Amino acid sequence: MFDAHSIVQTGGILAVAVIIFAESGLLIGFLLPGDTLLLTAGLFAGQHKLPLIPLIVSVVVAAILGYQVGYIFGERAGPRLFKREGGILLRKEYIHLTEAYFKKYGPITIVAARFVAHVRTFVSVIAGAGRMDKKAYLVFNVIGAVLWGSGITLVGFWLGNTIPHIDRYFFPVIVSLLVLLYAVTIWGLVKSPTRRATLRKGLKEDYDYFFRHVKN
Repeated sequence: MFDAHSIVQTGGILAVAVIIFAESGLLIGFLLPGDTLLLTAGLFAGQHKLPLIPLIVSVVVAAILGYQVGYIFGERAGPRLFKREGGILLRKEYIHLTEAYFKKYGPITIVAARFVAHVRTFVSVIAGAGRMDKKAYLVFNVIGAVLWGSGITLVGFWLGNTIPHIDRYFFPVIVSLLVLLYAVTIWGLVKSPTRRATLRKGLKEDYDYFFRHVKN
């Protein structure tokens, strides 16, 4: 759906920064290719098609701002959303468990989640809903953004600067690995008919409840 190579080639640093912001702080961001995009942008920088330092600065700033927006959304919407007794994701008991969890494991979670595709999209919102300390959140938000944003980009830069013509086989390999990962994950979730029915019913209830309350 999203071609990282075309995005970087067409939109440059601005497109990369906008997508990293959306992936870090907007719930629709789980559809976006964060890691692949950073690797691709770094690869372009390694081939002297993008300036490295402005790229890294833009990525890190976008990642920080995205997580801050996600936190604010979770802080404001969380208490209204987590009121249900049933469902899969938005159960009432989860808000209390989340608060306790982020008091104990918040810092390491904020940093580590940056490196897990899709998980990082929701962590900022969950941290806000769980009322993680704002100062601590900001500090570890910055640390995670620097480690992830600059780290993944520099890996791509090194590959592009070290291996000639890597783009000929880099993208097919990345796409193949992503397809395999998603296929295995989805199969594990839906292989059981009972699990499929429960998952479908619970997610539909959560979806309807979420958008009904967001509109209000």
